[in-house]
Order: sequence, then C-alpha cells, then structure tokens
Amino acid sequence: QLAMCLLHVAGGIVGYVLPAIAGYDETVRRTTAIETAMKSSAFGFLLASLHFSSFAVRVPAAVSVVWMSLVGSIMAVIWRYIPANTKEA
Repeated sequence: QLAMCLLHVAGGIVGYVLPAIAGYDETVRRTTAIETAMKSSAFGFLLASLHFSSFAVRVPAAVSVVWMSLVGSIMAVIWRYIPANTKEA
C-alpha cells in the first residue's frame, strides 16, 4: 500500500518540480502535477487483465486506482484554497 501511495505522490512532486525548473507558471505546474499523479493505474490494470489469467496479478493495479484518486483529489482540494500566483504577460 505504501509503495503505491508513494508512486502517485512522487509523480505529483515530479510533475510540479519539472515545470517549475522549466519556468512555467503556477497554474501549469499544478495542472501537470495533478495529471502526473493520476496516471498509469488503469493502464496497469488493463495490461494485467490482458496478459495474465490470474486475478491476483490485477489486485495491485486495482488498489493503485484508489490511491491515484485519493492523491489527485487531495492535491486538487488543497490547491483550490491556495491562490495561484500567476504572472500576467
């Protein structure tokens, strides 16, 4: 469980830091972080379903979907109440 949670948290952090390094504004950073944190779980479940007959192989990806939803939703709720400091061009 911890590894799956950390996968999505790390994805969110990397999705926030890399656009910051590249010079993007806060809105782009937040969007990229949420999108990055909420990827790959459903795809992992699909691949496990297609390539393995055992249902046990599908469980980690299915549990990861729950963590993906929680992490992405928490990030969105937190950032909803913290104003983004955007630079006007």
